[in-house]
Amino acid sequence: MVFITLTLTGVIWLTQALRLLDRLIGNGVGFSSFLYLTSLLMPALLSVVLPIATFCATIYAYNRLTTDSELVVMSAAGMGRMRLAGPGLALAGMIAALNYLLILYMIPLSASTFRDTQYELRANIANILLQEGVFNTPVPGLTVYIRERLPSGELLGILVHDSRDAQRPVTMMAERGALVRTAQGPRFIMVKGNRQQVEQDRKQLSLLYFDSYTLDLDTYTKNEGSGWRQPNERFIGELLSPDMNDPDDRQNYWRLVVQGHTNLAQPWYVATLILVALAAMLAAEFDRRGQTRRILVAAAAGIAIQVLSFGVTYLARRTPVMIPLIYLTPLLCGSAALYLLMNERRRVPLSQEAPA
Repeated sequence: MVFITLTLTGVIWLTQALRLLDRLIGNGVGFSSFLYLTSLLMPALLSVVLPIATFCATIYAYNRLTTDSELVVMSAAGMGRMRLAGPGLALAGMIAALNYLLILYMIPLSASTFRDTQYELRANIANILLQEGVFNTPVPGLTVYIRERLPSGELLGILVHDSRDAQRPVTMMAERGALVRTAQGPRFIMVKGNRQQVEQDRKQLSLLYFDSYTLDLDTYTKNEGSGWRQPNERFIGELLSPDMNDPDDRQNYWRLVVQGHTNLAQPWYVATLILVALAAMLAAEFDRRGQTRRILVAAAAGIAIQVLSFGVTYLARRTPVMIPLIYLTPLLCGSAALYLLMNERRRVPLSQEAPA
């Protein structure tokens, strides 16, 4: 289980890390900050990988016991299916408890920290946005160029072009300037320059010469650190009881509530998947030709349960009255697997068998 978890987590982590690599390191963020940010993704990855890894590990372990005839010997010695399934069930309980810790505490904490850290890094305009000799595009439609940056922090040869409003593009040029941070956010002070704005509808150019001009950079970065908090950034209490005074929470009320119930029910799928694996490996009689068919049936059932969980969550978001299905799906699937596991057919003693 540990091997599968590390392998799958490493592969998924690598795909997520590559998405941040160019954006962060390419903008001047240090490699240590990059590693810290990507490590904050681990709780969310583990919550997805752990159930799959445990399911695969359970099938592998019991298949190995079967092919080595150890399960046959233990069954012949009088051990029932539930006793043989004991280690798998104990592992299911531990992984489900760990999943609750990840989903209810670690993921909201890491997601909030990830967002705050990303905002702080992007708000560090001196290291990210204002690189000398480079046309920087911190947000689509905004271009900043600095010819030279002095050791004192003064900036020379400044060009700022804002084309986010296609009808009123603005270009500002200044001989020198500096970046200052205030309680209201970062401010870019430019000295001895001009501001050019084009009115596209009237085909008119407005030209303003200034001795000093202050550009509010907080408008370019505040969307990263403020705004509506996503469901994965909220603890379970905030999901099940959204703030009705917040218009965004009111608009996304059922989305938050359904996500809260999904978080509570998700660890149940760990026990369900392991019960399915145990039922597939223990419920049938021993077959000397191998366990390939059982493994395929278990894999197909596991995939079907995962797809069903996604479908139920989507249905609950569309129709809130279906929220109980979020809990009933793993409960019914697990109960069916448990029934197959416990329904042992007793063998007829040799003295009662009919003669050949």
